[in-house]
Amino acid sequence: MTLAVAIAAAGLAAIAPWRSAQLPARDRVAEAMGRLALTFAATAALAVSLAPAAAAAPPRAIELRSGWEVRDVVVPPAPPQPPPPLETSPSAAASAAPRAPAQAAQAPSDWRPARVPSAFSGVARAAEYGGTEKLYRLVFTPPAVEGYEWKLRFEQVRRRAVVSLNGQRIGISIDPYTPFEVPATGLRPGEPNTLEVLVDSRKDPKLQEGWWNWGGIVRPVSLVPVGPAHVSDLALMPTVHCAGPATDCEATLLIDGILGKLPAQEPQTEVVEGRRVRLPLPQPLLTLRFRPPRGEPFTARVPLRGVRGGRRRQKIQIELPRPQLWSPDRPRLYSVTAAVRYEGEVVQRERHRIGMRSIEVRDGVLLLNNRPINLRGASIHEDAPGRGAALTGFDMDTVVRELKELRANVTRSHYVLSEGLLRRFDEAGILVYNQAPIWQRDGGANLLKTPLQRSRAVAQVRRTVLAGRGHPSVIVQSVANELTFRPDKRPASRRFLLEAAEVARDLDPQTPVAVDIKTRPVLERQGTYEAFDVIGINQYFGWYPWVEDFNLLQPFLERMRADYPEQALVMTEFGAEGRPDIADWPADVKGSYGFQTQHVARTIDLVDRLPFMSGAIHWTLREFEIYPHWRGGAVPGYGPNDNIRHHKGVLTYDGDRKPAWRELRERFARTPLYR
Repeated sequence: MTLAVAIAAAGLAAIAPWRSAQLPARDRVAEAMGRLALTFAATAALAVSLAPAAAAAPPRAIELRSGWEVRDVVVPPAPPQPPPPLETSPSAAASAAPRAPAQAAQAPSDWRPARVPSAFSGVARAAEYGGTEKLYRLVFTPPAVEGYEWKLRFEQVRRRAVVSLNGQRIGISIDPYTPFEVPATGLRPGEPNTLEVLVDSRKDPKLQEGWWNWGGIVRPVSLVPVGPAHVSDLALMPTVHCAGPATDCEATLLIDGILGKLPAQEPQTEVVEGRRVRLPLPQPLLTLRFRPPRGEPFTARVPLRGVRGGRRRQKIQIELPRPQLWSPDRPRLYSVTAAVRYEGEVVQRERHRIGMRSIEVRDGVLLLNNRPINLRGASIHEDAPGRGAALTGFDMDTVVRELKELRANVTRSHYVLSEGLLRRFDEAGILVYNQAPIWQRDGGANLLKTPLQRSRAVAQVRRTVLAGRGHPSVIVQSVANELTFRPDKRPASRRFLLEAAEVARDLDPQTPVAVDIKTRPVLERQGTYEAFDVIGINQYFGWYPWVEDFNLLQPFLERMRADYPEQALVMTEFGAEGRPDIADWPADVKGSYGFQTQHVARTIDLVDRLPFMSGAIHWTLREFEIYPHWRGGAVPGYGPNDNIRHHKGVLTYDGDRKPAWRELRERFARTPLYR
């Protein structure tokens, strides 16, 4: 059981003004807190003042951007790749689909300059969907800083990475969508070092995955200093409790991270009342320097509790004064400098930007700062013409601009978005429906049926939540997308969902946990979904043949409300293909721009009429590259090998607006953010 540290009521009243004149009250609070014992948490005292803390600067993280080289290596080709099912389709729908051919084996090549981040190729070619393997190399000279070790942080490598330093393997990653870190074992500070990353993008044909298989080091790589006391995955997660709609609010901050093992030291003793006693191990101190959007900065000091022999989780809750709320209409951010002190020196420093906001579900309604919210937006894939999944800053700015122009207040993706995009969404006030890439994984080969695959899926959920938590824009943590229709009758799927929900809620207790489901006109209630706060509804009524009749959508949604009165309902996917090759065909022909336009219009009009729906997210904002043979439902079955464009976007792959874009924009603009 985890116990969050709360300040006693009497002490809280004394320190609420956060003035230096309240020193005796703070001392009493510190003494009371020091008596609290924690499981998976550590704290002994809390001190707050308006004075900044002077400290020496520890070394900074170094982004490894330039000087990379890459070459092709000889590997067996990826096996033929079957396309996964169409969105929300029966699992059997893919069985008769043609397979993408195996990619031809590549010849070895000489080293050539490479950019990092970058994809193997920024152009999707059907024959390359299965993936291949390349070797990256970088020679770099790190600084020599006494008392520090280093680790390498990779934001994303697709699909698998084997990391070597100076000829010795130091780490492996098999998750293509979440950040990972490896200790820089064998690093020679002040001397040239050779970093090699073997990147294997060959896709397991058993893995259901509907987007293009981009390969490469597609997000930044950094060298991160690790001092004698270091907190990994440090997250600052505010929450707000308001008596009224965004009024009479109080704020708390949950601090969560893993404190590494402390250095071994000779035991220190002291004579007390004639007896020699061993002194406790010196403990780190976490100092948080807050700079609010308006007003004076303030500082909080929180003791940590570590051990010599291993790592310990720190999970501590403190109270914050007079919160200035973050919301999409007012995305006010606090700048926070987090510094870890150990034996009088600052040994770790990180900068965070946090937003004071609360997200909760009450009586089946999603609330932001105690106000019912209307989510309206469009999903995205990190896929830019010529660059694939390796987005530049310009690409990220473009995504933000396009969502704002659409009057969207929320977006969603099938994997955790890059840190650069999440920071931009924090600043722009665009909400994020964060989701682990567990898509249709219990269909086809049913990878969730084995304990190993379930544990890997849960680990992927864990890493997704860790990467997204702490961002005020992240309002939902979704653990899976379009698993079986009936998890109550599929024990392996049910076990995964329940464990994943527990993990997500433990790591980010401030954020609702969701599961996104595929739909049918008649679908019996599933008790498994009671473990979730939000149910995402992926529906294509009026588009795919198994949900042909759009008129059945409203009764279906009303049935969902009756079956799940405590869960917030969000339409996480809807849409229809608008294909450029038949754009001008009549509006009653699937695939025409006219059909797409009227389809999205009547869907949003329906959602606007149903007060119990918390939102609707169109699939997608832009077109993106997809596995070969895609036809998207406009034409039955699967197409030739070179069909690799998903056309449900209201923007073309190059960013041109389709007529459906205007319909969405008009309706999003007239829907208030709050009910």
